Amino acid sequence: MMKRRGLLLVCLVTIYFSPGCVPSPVDVNATVTAIAADVYATQTAVPPTPTVGPIHLEADGSGQYATLAEAARAASEGAALILGPGSYRLAESLEINTSLHLVGAGMDQTEIVSKAEGYAVLFSGAGPFSAEGVAFRHQGQSVADVVIVEGGAVSFVRCRFTGAVSGEGEDERAGLWLRGAASGLVQDCVVEGNGLGVRVSEQAQPALKENFCTHNGGAGIVYSDDAGGVASGNECSENGVGGIVVAGRAGPVLEGNLCADNGDTGIAYLDDGGGAARQNECLWNGLDGISVGGRASPTLTGNVCMDNGGAGIAYADSAGGAARQNECAQNGRAGIFVAETAAPDLGDNDCDVDAAAPEEASQ
Repeated sequence: MMKRRGLLLVCLVTIYFSPGCVPSPVDVNATVTAIAADVYATQTAVPPTPTVGPIHLEADGSGQYATLAEAARAASEGAALILGPGSYRLAESLEINTSLHLVGAGMDQTEIVSKAEGYAVLFSGAGPFSAEGVAFRHQGQSVADVVIVEGGAVSFVRCRFTGAVSGEGEDERAGLWLRGAASGLVQDCVVEGNGLGVRVSEQAQPALKENFCTHNGGAGIVYSDDAGGVASGNECSENGVGGIVVAGRAGPVLEGNLCADNGDTGIAYLDDGGGAARQNECLWNGLDGISVGGRASPTLTGNVCMDNGGAGIAYADSAGGAARQNECAQNGRAGIFVAETAAPDLGDNDCDVDAAAPEEASQ
């Protein structure tokens, strides 16, 4: 097209200087028509049609697309990416802002691996986005979360999240970070070997069910800001700090979780944390089974807090709330320990065979 335009321009410019270059009317009309057709085609070109239907990928690049990143860009809204066994290595962080479904061969067979700084995979769309049977792994020492969900509806089932690296000070990074207005389900997942396990912040309201959060440097599950939702049937064990932490103004419902063998506390409420904890088991933790500090005021009902190094349930600072029908036995310090200006409403708790708590109110 540019050559045709150039030919016409040269001829028009030189027409007054070299009569031999004058094109015939027929040639001029043909050239102008061709240029117009090229311009029209350029202006009305239709973008490539996204791939419709399931996209099958193989770790060696022999699938429909050579890489996961290429497939994610080409997929139509709501498409499924079927990932065969093997490691899918990302050259850089992968951001997904459309509805997409990742289906792997199992968390022990299919993994997505990244060495990138910041995050491995970020979902920033309205959803729905889902992943099933996939492991997400950050590799190396670059400071990074593994998977971040900035909002929208998501579902992670039978996935693994591992390798998040925290930075200096309070720059804690998570295996799975749900933030913004994220909602949806995280179920039957393994979250291990991260700075934090699952982090839920801002206004996120996910359902966390029957996940295994272990060997994370901080806590297995952390709620902050105004986050909420439900955590039920999870096991948070052998984490460096705690099983579950509720901070900020977060108010989740914690039900039927096992928080055991953590370095500090089974369940910890800080700041203005609230919500409810019921029928949880907090066993063999380094300090307390459940600790309530700051101005936190949760409702604790029917929890079993046994064999912890400190108290079964400990209140401090200006904490409040209520504790009913909890079993707190065989703890190192006391069944229920109340210090400073804390003023919880206690009643109907079973606190047998606990060590005495000198000079402090205890039950």
